[in-house]
Parts: sequence; C-alpha cells; structure tokens
Amino acid sequence: MASPYLPMSDFATPKAGEVSDYQNWSAEKLAEFFNSKGLGAYSDTLIQHKITGPLAPLLSDNDLKDMGITIVGDRLMFKHYIKQLSRQDRFTSRVTSMWEGEEQLFYSECDKTCITCCGFCPIDPSTYKLTTSHLRVNKVQHTRCGPIRLCCFGATHLSNNIDLSKVDDVDVTGTPAPCLQRVCCCANGKDVVEVDSRFEKDGGKIYLALAQGDGERVTNLILNQVEEAQKMDRGF
Repeated sequence: MASPYLPMSDFATPKAGEVSDYQNWSAEKLAEFFNSKGLGAYSDTLIQHKITGPLAPLLSDNDLKDMGITIVGDRLMFKHYIKQLSRQDRFTSRVTSMWEGEEQLFYSECDKTCITCCGFCPIDPSTYKLTTSHLRVNKVQHTRCGPIRLCCFGATHLSNNIDLSKVDDVDVTGTPAPCLQRVCCCANGKDVVEVDSRFEKDGGKIYLALAQGDGERVTNLILNQVEEAQKMDRGF
C-alpha cells in the first residue's frame, strides 16, 4: 500500500509564493495546503474546527489531539508545516518594503543645473529602504578634491543595514534653502532625518536627506517600526 505522505525529499520548507499570504487563508484554503502535503485526511477536521491561516501557528500538540488527530506522525507533520508557515511569514515580513526614498540632493532645478553642469556631470543620490526590521541605506560617496566633487572619477556605493531593534532615537531637522535660491529660484528646503543607532560607526548617526515635508512622515514610520522591532527582540 502506497504511503499517503510526501517523499522525504519534499518534506521541506514551503516555497515563498506558496505561503506568502497565509495570514489571509480561510479554513478551506488551509485544508487545501495540508492536503498538498499528504494530510488531506484531516481537511474536514480543519474546516469543522474553523482553523484558518492566522490561527494555524497557534495550534499546540494538545489542540491537535483535541481535534482528533491521534496519530503521532501526523501531528509531527502538522507541527513541522505550521512552524514553516510562521518562519516563511517572518521572512516575508522582514523583506517587505514599508517605504522607499532617495536622497534630496538639490534645493531647486537651478541648483541642479549648476552643480551637474547642465546635466553633463550627473550625480546619483543615495537610496533608502525601510522594512519591518531594518533600514537599508545605500550611500553614494563621490570622489572629491577638498570640497570639489570630481564627477569624472565616479563614486563608491556603501550599503548599510541598520537593525531597528538597536536604534535609540530618530529626529528630524528642517534645513532651509540658501537665501539667494529662495528669492531667485523659489527653492524649497530639505528635511534631515537623524537615526541614532548604538551599533553604528561615526558616532552612531545615520542621516537621511529628504524633500521638505517628508521628514516628519518618514520619522514616524521609522519610529513605529523601531517600537515593533524592539518588542520582537524582547520576545513580546
């Protein structure tokens, strides 16, 4: 008699696309998933007990027994896949972008035209990406001779992943445009978001230069994720 279980080679972590939205699964969808893993005999049981995707990670061994799953091997399989669902959900959550932005380099189009020599010496901005657990800063460092940027020599890209659970504080400061640009070019200022992390170099400070008006919103987004990341780090 053929075994109802999958071969051991298939007894592995579910693929990301297979479980990426399991938090939205109905009991029927969850039963369909376990059916694909060789546990279809319990499809009606899952539906009867209204076990949906969000509830699946909460199931204990005693819960499985109460549902009538008495075979130890079956319970172990359920626990294995439930654990993998939770693990995949945490991974997906960690890499999902909450916000993306780029460095505000210039105060106005006039400023941009002058600094880039009418576009013949373009300047790449640094980029920022906020996920549920990290702030990724891809910083562009241009070659300089003193204060002069040497466009022809290119730039280096430094990637920094800041663990939000290690962030101590986030502040925003408004920087007005130079007076002449405000008068002649109607230039806007910039918002500089300062992220203070106790494990970062250069005094633990990371600076994000954003368009005027974006700083407060981004600061609140980062602070919210810092709070969530620190709760997770403490096991809450």
